[in-house]
Amino acid sequence: MDYQKTATDILNHVGGEKNIEHVTHCATRLRFNLKDDSKADTDSIKKINGVLGTANSGGQYQIIIGSNVNNVHDELIKLGNFKTDTTDNSGNKKRGFSLILDTLSGIFTPILPAMIGCAMIKALLVILSVTSLISKESEIFTILTFISDSAYYFLPMLLAWSAAVKFKVNVGLAIALAGVLLHPTFSTLLSSEDAITFLGIPVTKATYGSSVIPIILAVWVMSYVEKFADKVSPNIVKTIVKPLLIILIMAPLTLITIGPLGAIIGNYVAEFVGFVNTNMGWLVSGIVGATFPFLIMTGMHYSLGPIAITAYTTTGLEPIVGPGMLIHSLAQGGAALAVALLTKDKQVKQIASSTSATAVLGVTEPALFGIALRFKKALIAIVVAGAVGGIYVGSFGVARSAMGITGLATLPAFITEDPYNLLHAVIGCAIGFLVAFAMVFILRFKDADEEETLEKNEENEIVKTHQSLVKNSVLTSPLKGDVVELNNVKDETFSSGVLGKGIAILPKEGRLFSPVKGEITTIFPTLHAIGITSEDGVEMLIHIGLDTVKLEGKYFKAKAKSGDQVNVGDLLIEFDIDGIKNEGYDLITPIIVTNTNKYLDVLTTEKETIDTEEILLTIIFDQYTSERGKENE
Repeated sequence: MDYQKTATDILNHVGGEKNIEHVTHCATRLRFNLKDDSKADTDSIKKINGVLGTANSGGQYQIIIGSNVNNVHDELIKLGNFKTDTTDNSGNKKRGFSLILDTLSGIFTPILPAMIGCAMIKALLVILSVTSLISKESEIFTILTFISDSAYYFLPMLLAWSAAVKFKVNVGLAIALAGVLLHPTFSTLLSSEDAITFLGIPVTKATYGSSVIPIILAVWVMSYVEKFADKVSPNIVKTIVKPLLIILIMAPLTLITIGPLGAIIGNYVAEFVGFVNTNMGWLVSGIVGATFPFLIMTGMHYSLGPIAITAYTTTGLEPIVGPGMLIHSLAQGGAALAVALLTKDKQVKQIASSTSATAVLGVTEPALFGIALRFKKALIAIVVAGAVGGIYVGSFGVARSAMGITGLATLPAFITEDPYNLLHAVIGCAIGFLVAFAMVFILRFKDADEEETLEKNEENEIVKTHQSLVKNSVLTSPLKGDVVELNNVKDETFSSGVLGKGIAILPKEGRLFSPVKGEITTIFPTLHAIGITSEDGVEMLIHIGLDTVKLEGKYFKAKAKSGDQVNVGDLLIEFDIDGIKNEGYDLITPIIVTNTNKYLDVLTTEKETIDTEEILLTIIFDQYTSERGKENE
């Protein structure tokens, strides 16, 4: 995949640089704020190599890229300076809810990684303290605690940065304004019993650590003050006078008016969240659990961030969004597993079984796009299970104590002071999984060739896009010998999977053949290991024996060299099995897919012994991934 070409094509078809007000990205999508959405040629964009689909919601035009979104985004940024007005698809200024949603999404999306990282450290601390592995009185616990709190206490600074980018004001000045709210001297004044005044004007005592709304309002007002300061500052001293005016105006204004107003609004939002959780928690969690597949499809799930963050920073718990997301993850996994058991299609079975595992761990997009959007009855089962499980956890007030993705892998985030919180979360998981699993059977799931087609329904274009999304490729065995699971290799570098997924072979013959058609990227000087890239872009490492690098090439003979184009079955290396064994080395040979993270899954053979050119590994990947070799990625 040529990232630069993909970015260039996208830029041309969204209306060019002048039509882009702002662009950012999440885990899988480019997110544009376009001046005129009607100028985006959606049909042409969908045909661009690397694009999986599009969506337009929440004031953003979204282009679904997948795991390569970072690379495409970086190339896109290099192509232009995206500065225009925020407008809607009619060319008029965005107003009302559309403008609010667009603004919040643009502000919160960039800071989520920092918040998630710190929150997961907090979840880790919960586990360590509950299991008594670390004492709460220990120094390491204290240090990890303030590390986990850092993104939240200094949240106004993170928001100042992202809000400054969104409102197009000076980032440094915005962060300095956040520093005013968090300055230790101001905190000391807040703790005193005496009233605080500035030029005789009372300063409201409000704490701004972990606050959200005050700094956003302040940076918004600053966007107008900055224009005023720019206009009145003489050109000859503008670099000095302009920032001076901005700080002198905004700092007191924020402390006296904007900050307290934001704090009041924040308190009302917190009270609303508390009211919803107390009186309608069961309903909200049920709605989130049921609708989350559609929120992901449209990219709208990021719009729930402000609500979740407000709840979390106010109480240290998040009961509104996270519980419903958790149930959705398990429902996706249950439905995918049921499809895996019922389908007669071997490819669908492989995809469903592998994506079921990733879904229950919290990564649901492979199961959503690979299975749920392909089989409507599975999607129905997920919606029903999400609603049922969501209502259950909502009824018992389940909340999470750390932000991030939700699934079995992050269940510790549901450990709170309530000893039953985690129990109800686990029960909710079981409900979501089992209801979805059972409903696929009840609805009499049929394979793709028996399903009613939805291809003529324009509203389901995204389903059509992803029905052909998942592909696979095979790697044949490069050796003749006994198959060994990778976790049984007596070398933690390979057995831990840190280098990638794969398998190992204990060879019976001293000849290594190419498992794919592709290119030899490297042959180590000692000839004990070789790297190959297939024409589909699969990168693999074949390591003959353990610690055999110490032989310095003894007993090895190369039959190919780096840069050679090879076909399946070409002889690459010969080696003396007896000679290597007599030197005391283990000949077990790991075959690793080193770019595993680019694929949905790597499936291994079930054979105990294998001959060359028999299928050893099956790589499950997206359609755009299959083109990377053709595009010389």
